[in-house]
Amino acid sequence: MPFTDKPQQVLSEISPKSKPYPIYVLMGEETYYIDQIEQKLTRTFLPEEESHDFNLTVLYGLDTQVSSVLNACMRPPMGTAHTITVVREAQDLYLGNRGSRKEGETPFDSLAPLYKNPSPFNILILCFKGKSPARTLKVMKEIEKVGLVVSSPEIKEYNIQNYIPSIASEHGLSLGYDAVMTVKEHLGNDIGRINSEFRKLVTALPAEARKNVSSEMILKYTALNKEYSPFDLKNALALKDRARALKVARALSLDAKRVPVQVIIPILFNYFANLLIALYARSLDPKVISDYLGLKFPRQAQEYVNGLRNYRPGKITAIISYLRKMDARSKGMYSDEGDPREILTDLVLFVLN
Repeated sequence: MPFTDKPQQVLSEISPKSKPYPIYVLMGEETYYIDQIEQKLTRTFLPEEESHDFNLTVLYGLDTQVSSVLNACMRPPMGTAHTITVVREAQDLYLGNRGSRKEGETPFDSLAPLYKNPSPFNILILCFKGKSPARTLKVMKEIEKVGLVVSSPEIKEYNIQNYIPSIASEHGLSLGYDAVMTVKEHLGNDIGRINSEFRKLVTALPAEARKNVSSEMILKYTALNKEYSPFDLKNALALKDRARALKVARALSLDAKRVPVQVIIPILFNYFANLLIALYARSLDPKVISDYLGLKFPRQAQEYVNGLRNYRPGKITAIISYLRKMDARSKGMYSDEGDPREILTDLVLFVLN
């Protein structure tokens, strides 16, 4: 398995009984698995923390020359079977003398001694975040012959339920379908937060309960049983998740004292107005959309990508018009149109239909 885009499988297969690869290249958009695989390799093959001072070397690309990596990988182990060299932010790794670099040469070409004649005792872990090396590079093809390249693609929210059980199992937890969907409903694809909540759950649950975790246990022992916000509704509408959108709208309607509808509607109006502008970017690339809209946080762009996939221009225009009407209704106009507490439900039904 010289290359895989299934990092959860790699994580589950690391054990003291498994034979480690001499080189791991960890890369991709989902940094959770990059960190988890690095940490599990260290815990598994250097289980005694007191041995870390002698057998674990952690380097950072921006501050590291290739020669430092080569020297670290050549050190023999002391009291263990392996040494481990970790290069975090490996995309910033550099050659000592930049002026001597040949055209087209990368720092990784200088790691040739490590992949042409890999050490029998050292494990080299190269962690790339942000920018990943292309698999078409000659050096990557050479590394794949002896090592393992792991790509961690971004996990879409609609697919997160396929990852939740494996994350839970890393903590010794086994979740049923309802429990998995509860986690998805409250946390979406925030995989770092999911991991954090499972860590809390292990501490709170007795050992016998960890093999059959229910939705009730998750809500009782974690911070997931939270109040909904207007942003939860916005996210559900962007995904066109009918069941969740109606559930959130109903909860917010019953909690109008804390979150008045007059606060919610401007947030939704701003989203759909920006969505209309995002159409002119003519792209579903989050970075392009982020730049086009001038978003402060690039991760916001994913909500607009979701919206562009789910709503046509004519529908977006109609939604904006309907939001204006619901805003007026919330302020006392159209008083003959029923209970004002139903405004959000009516709005959600209009948006989704």
